[in-house]
Amino acid sequence: MVNPVDKLFDELYIVFKDLIKKNIEFKGKLEGIEAKLEALKPVIRDMVQNNEVLDRSRKELTGLTGVMESGIKLIGKCSKFRVWKVFKKYKYANELIEWEKSLESELVILNVQTGRDVKDIAREVKENAGVAKETADRLKNVETLVETIEEKLDRIVIQNQPGEPKAWMSTEVPELPRLTVGLDKHLKELKMKLLKDGGSMLVITAPGGSGKTTLAKMFYHDHEVKDKFTKNIFVTVSTKSNYIVVQELCQKLGSQESTFPNEDGPFSWLKEFLKETSQIPLLLILDDVWSKSESLLEKFNELSIQSNFSILVTSRSSFPSFGSQYPLNALTHKDAMTLFRHSAIRGDKSYNVPENLQDKIVRRCKGCPLAIEVVGKSLCGKFTESWLKKLSDWSKGASIFDTETEVLLCLKSSLDALDEKDQTIKKCFLDLGAFPEDQRIPAVALIDMWAELYGLDEDFLSIQYLQELSSRSLANLVVTRKEKMEADGYYSEHFVSQHDVLRDLAIFQAKLDPNKTRLILDKCGDKVPKKLTEQNQSFQTRILSISSDGVFSTDMHKIQLSDVEVLVLNFQSENHALPKFVGDMKNLKVLIVTNNGSLPAELSNFQLLDSLPNLKRIRLERISIPSITKNCIQLKSVKKISLFMCSVQFVRLDLK
Repeated sequence: MVNPVDKLFDELYIVFKDLIKKNIEFKGKLEGIEAKLEALKPVIRDMVQNNEVLDRSRKELTGLTGVMESGIKLIGKCSKFRVWKVFKKYKYANELIEWEKSLESELVILNVQTGRDVKDIAREVKENAGVAKETADRLKNVETLVETIEEKLDRIVIQNQPGEPKAWMSTEVPELPRLTVGLDKHLKELKMKLLKDGGSMLVITAPGGSGKTTLAKMFYHDHEVKDKFTKNIFVTVSTKSNYIVVQELCQKLGSQESTFPNEDGPFSWLKEFLKETSQIPLLLILDDVWSKSESLLEKFNELSIQSNFSILVTSRSSFPSFGSQYPLNALTHKDAMTLFRHSAIRGDKSYNVPENLQDKIVRRCKGCPLAIEVVGKSLCGKFTESWLKKLSDWSKGASIFDTETEVLLCLKSSLDALDEKDQTIKKCFLDLGAFPEDQRIPAVALIDMWAELYGLDEDFLSIQYLQELSSRSLANLVVTRKEKMEADGYYSEHFVSQHDVLRDLAIFQAKLDPNKTRLILDKCGDKVPKKLTEQNQSFQTRILSISSDGVFSTDMHKIQLSDVEVLVLNFQSENHALPKFVGDMKNLKVLIVTNNGSLPAELSNFQLLDSLPNLKRIRLERISIPSITKNCIQLKSVKKISLFMCSVQFVRLDLK
């Protein structure tokens, strides 16, 4: 009789194999999961064949059974799509990753609890010994099963797919990439900082896909580092619990305990070990540490202070409370070109792609190593026409995330990790996409926006969110004048910058929103998407951002977006007129107009603001307002007007 667990596993395995054949879109991800199922197959067989072990582990298998059932349903959804749209493509890729994490979590539980249950059986056999030979044979069989199952599960638990988010921790150090570009200078600086004294912590921080892990591996393998430290340990933390991380670390250091009774157990063992070996220099590299692991760093930091124990951390979060920070910047264009050619051309001298075409594609990757490698591999071996097609798609508004799901999933995970209890911080990140590329964003402009959108009526609350985004490498908060600091409530010298790839991520996420809460029109000129002129369109846009290299035509008055609360206009021309549709935005609360030219530009149609009953905040930068009317403009609800490098002539404003 076929066991139901065994039967369910076989069904899951078969549908996965079938999906891999039919869909190439996520072949790498699916094959990674298939490898785990392949390794799990003999474990299930061993457990099923020994009913005694299966009975003891049936409760644990309930969780694994549920995960397998949900996997079969998910594969059924995926198999219905041959060519996935961007939204569906991202949606199912995300669900596959979450499902894989659930599978991995169940395997960790199974690894610990199955070993415990089988050892309990062995103890009972000894305690209830009957016929000597029969007891000895039974005990031998059980002990053999213990070793077999634990060995197979251990092999599965330490697996990780190269280049993918690590869902559990491994103490194995993968080989360095064949080519490392632009990191030698950083390696030298890291050695200067961390090799000086023992008992220190250094945090390498940068957005996902920036090369943090590669730099950490270079540090681990460096000869000077190995000469300095007697013992080097590399641990990938990711989303694992503190208990699992420290337990694996203890085992790497020589602990004979397979499991500890509670979470304090491995820390106690580690503390005692470091005390006994206090004269031995030890290096611990904690890779891919997420913000929720701050308590883990706190304990390690205490240990490093008390012993000859140095710690190198890589993270998307800065952890300012622990050690020194080392921000990792984007690649220079020269290094980016080297990495791209390695990925796309691979030394093939006969591969004739114009250098200017390579240059244009690399510039679109914005110095992000992950994006450069992924795009390069996708073009490797393709005809020049495929390269031109990719550039053409990008020029028409397509994003790198539309085609390179691996880059999207890597960076999107930083957003997913933001505090679910406070969704405002995620909204604040997405709002940054409303401002032009390669331009510093004045913090006071964001303060105006967020005060009206999210009720952040105290300026410091907005700054706090910006500081949080900065600490997670999702933005950079810069203060240009140190004399006036936050304590004085003076934020005119605070500016926000953002890596271009992160801005692209914010815009891409805005596109996926069916309600178009944030509508961002880049370099549209007179071109207005047809849907925006339809009276019955269902957009619920709260933020509208329009950027242009030239003049906005007043013909844009056909736009129908009455729910807009924040309007951001960016242009670069000598003369500019407010679009006529502004006069119909009865819910508009914040108007931000920025001229990115070097001299003030003339702004006309200013009288349209007279008809906006809810307008509360106006910010103008490099704007010249001429004598537009002899009559007073009544701004009934306005409570703040900010003018930066503006020229204002004879404008009569009545602020009632």
